[in-house]
Amino acid sequence: MDMEISAGTVDDVGALESLWLAMVEHHRDVVGGQWPVRGRAESWAMCRKDYLKWLDEGSGFLFVARPADGGEPVGYAFCQVQPAGPTFDLGESYGEVHSLVVSEEARGSGVGSALLEACKQELRSRGTTYWTIGVVEANHDAVRLYERLGFGSWTRHLLARVDD
Repeated sequence: MDMEISAGTVDDVGALESLWLAMVEHHRDVVGGQWPVRGRAESWAMCRKDYLKWLDEGSGFLFVARPADGGEPVGYAFCQVQPAGPTFDLGESYGEVHSLVVSEEARGSGVGSALLEACKQELRSRGTTYWTIGVVEANHDAVRLYERLGFGSWTRHLLARVDD
């Protein structure tokens, strides 16, 4: 797939809604009812608010993938720069991939890899040495992509209900 990766702005956020909603449904399918997934409208409203805030304050950045001949986005990556904590010597800050979303039709075509490479280059330009990405463990295709790109287990987050 011939595509163009470009830096996104607040003006691009609205065009990401359908991709985000498809990702929410993908997560719903992947977890198979084991974990609760927010409703579509609530999820997008929260995400949109966060993206706009993080872009406005400069703590986040966005890359958007579109077909080379134009058209609607087929994927995007949203990253944040976080202050490093007191335990691990990650430098002043580290990057966190908040979202990597690729349309079902574009998966396997290199869009996700290209978006992550753009994020990596931006993080380097900001003087960041480390970056993280979270993934639902049941999302095996995403895990393979991230491991192929050099991510490995660092910490493990476990989830349980408090009333069980």
